[in-house]
Amino acid sequence: MRHKGRQNGMTLLELIVALSIAVVIIGGLTAAMHLIINTTERGNAEASALHNVQKAAYWISRDAQMARTVDISEGEEAEEITLEWMDIEGNAHTSSYCVCDTELLRAYDGVATVAARGISLTEFALSGDILTFRIESTGGGGGAVHRSVTGKVYLRPYAGG
Repeated sequence: MRHKGRQNGMTLLELIVALSIAVVIIGGLTAAMHLIINTTERGNAEASALHNVQKAAYWISRDAQMARTVDISEGEEAEEITLEWMDIEGNAHTSSYCVCDTELLRAYDGVATVAARGISLTEFALSGDILTFRIESTGGGGGAVHRSVTGKVYLRPYAGG
């Protein structure tokens, strides 16, 4: 059987093959987009958690380097801490740290500020003149992300006076 003239349109088989190829391409693109979005969310959560623990460690280290006394005893562990010191002009200063919900609160000379957000845990320990602290942050996004930092700070020796 011969067809006369040019054939217009597509056969059913050609249409099914074209649609199948389109479905495979769209499915692949959808999977790739899903992977990109989840990876980006997880990356953002990791960066946020790391930033939170670094910011908290900065403030605690800064105050602890000036401190001469702390409110925890040798060998004791605590979730909150108060540091005390005298500046060069003889003025007394205090700095306290505690976690409230997911915020690390810093009370410097009675004025409370948020030192870092997204903090899930702080632990402090004193051994001799070394203050050890551990800070944890949990980020959201593509799965739970946990970041922690441990630091050690030598307290200033007390020179009397």
